[in-house]
Amino acid sequence: MKSKTALLKEIAEFLNEETERQSMMSGALKRLVEGSEFSTGWIFFIDSEGNHQLVSDYKLPKALERNDCQYMTEGPCWCVSRYHQGKLTKASNIITCSRIVKANRKFPEETEGITHHATVPLQSGQEKFGLLNVATPNKETYSAEELELLESVAFQIGSAIKRIALTEKEREIALTNERNRLARDLHDSVNQMLFSLKLTAHAAGAQTEDDRSRLAFSLIEKTSQNAVNEMRALIWQLKPIGLEEGLSQAIRQYAQVLSLALTVHVEGLIQFDNEEEITIFRIIQEALNNIKKHAETAEAVIIISAERIIIEDNGKGFIVTSASQLPTHGLGNMQQRAESIGGTLEITSSTQGTKITLQLKG
Repeated sequence: MKSKTALLKEIAEFLNEETERQSMMSGALKRLVEGSEFSTGWIFFIDSEGNHQLVSDYKLPKALERNDCQYMTEGPCWCVSRYHQGKLTKASNIITCSRIVKANRKFPEETEGITHHATVPLQSGQEKFGLLNVATPNKETYSAEELELLESVAFQIGSAIKRIALTEKEREIALTNERNRLARDLHDSVNQMLFSLKLTAHAAGAQTEDDRSRLAFSLIEKTSQNAVNEMRALIWQLKPIGLEEGLSQAIRQYAQVLSLALTVHVEGLIQFDNEEEITIFRIIQEALNNIKKHAETAEAVIIISAERIIIEDNGKGFIVTSASQLPTHGLGNMQQRAESIGGTLEITSSTQGTKITLQLKG
């Protein structure tokens, strides 16, 4: 076992270098367990809605690993409950953990002597992220020194989570700025040149008397127009145009770019925050792209409410076996975007058309 000072220094050096949240938590947990008398550890992430998720664990007993850590994630939990109530503010002993008790009753030979654990909230300032838990075989109470070590590590991890979140936010802002710059450049240069080429081909075709030349200029004009349409769609993907006028208006404008006949129904008074609105727009944008490219129809219907977004078409459809086996990369992106704002995506499709339902949280 390492000294407390050496262990905290090692963890701090690791956290300062790590830039990815998941590997940061896993690495810190591994170093904590291997450098102390704790034999196992796990981290719950808890969102603003109170939903908790097991995001990292190290050397869990087999009983607690069974069925994708079922006993660690289901049923009531004292530490999570106290966390929600704002009563868990420091490292504490858990007298009885109902989840570990259930695992012990079902698989007494597979818990490796784990009966009680200690817990501490992960936070940075007033912002809380979740819980760090550790356990040692055949131990019901953890010493003040062990709890102090746990608090120090939790503080380090909480600070690292905050740092990584800020870095990701800065990166996202920089990426958005770069997308906007690229969209402007494409619109001001390439798009204008393609439009000029289209007009030149049209004028040249009108002036020539040679049939073969007229056919060639017509082909150039048509190809240029197709390229202009593709360029406009690309610019829209880089920068949502019209979103400042509202989600429904931006959707209608994008459908016009794709030459889709779109009907939009808005139910009730709706107000999304900026992140939700952009994400929802991107999901709808991808859905409209798929309709244009694959559905073999030029019509679509979108229903927008505070609880869900429904996108329907009467195209040829496709086979959906599961959310993890979506038929295109674009649909997979839609699934990930939905999860990023706490939503879920349901897709049903047949030869009569496709229906995509984005169920929003709340």
